[in-house]
Amino acid sequence: MLSRALTLTYDTELYPFQKVLSHYVFKVRRLDQLHVAWRRQNNREKLHYQDNMTLRRLMQRLPDDSPFYKVYHAWIAAVLAPCYGGKISYSAHPKMRVHLAGTGCVSDFHRDADVTGRLDQINCYLPFTDVFETATVWCEAGYGSNRYQPLNLKYGEALLWDGGLLKHGTFPNQTDHTRVSCDFRFKAKAPDRVASPWRDVLADRQPAEKMEL
Repeated sequence: MLSRALTLTYDTELYPFQKVLSHYVFKVRRLDQLHVAWRRQNNREKLHYQDNMTLRRLMQRLPDDSPFYKVYHAWIAAVLAPCYGGKISYSAHPKMRVHLAGTGCVSDFHRDADVTGRLDQINCYLPFTDVFETATVWCEAGYGSNRYQPLNLKYGEALLWDGGLLKHGTFPNQTDHTRVSCDFRFKAKAPDRVASPWRDVLADRQPAEKMEL
């Protein structure tokens, strides 16, 4: 795992993301087997990139008062924000992700800061299934290294890391598990209240004058 990245753990009974998405959004028994239900529903064996996008939109279009967002904002307030002085600015609508088993790449390799222009944000990778091997995001082991490793997590874990300047993306999902996850960026509103190791997630960056956006 990345040297400055931090893994948060939480109680999935208190914050039942998987149960909410399985029941209210996808209506499946097992979220990591979403590809099986989707194949059956569409009466075809081969799935494609667009299938991922179609299922992702079901999540992205959830209303603000949906069960998912109630759990999401409660999780932010009780699990993440206390690590950063109790107050953070964060994405009210995270980027939803679906990567069905047997489908190709769903994200080219990139650095978020090249898109956002922001160097002050920390990334949070919050999976709703176990994520591993090619059923997860792969990230540079070090800045500019072009050596990649999988961000392996269990459901009930979230990763805080520097997606702004570490290149990351996906490979074709060659596992028999579907990844369902979200990711978002945040920053502390009172950084002087943040203690180590939470304040150190971005600490291995090069001096600002060497950063190229």
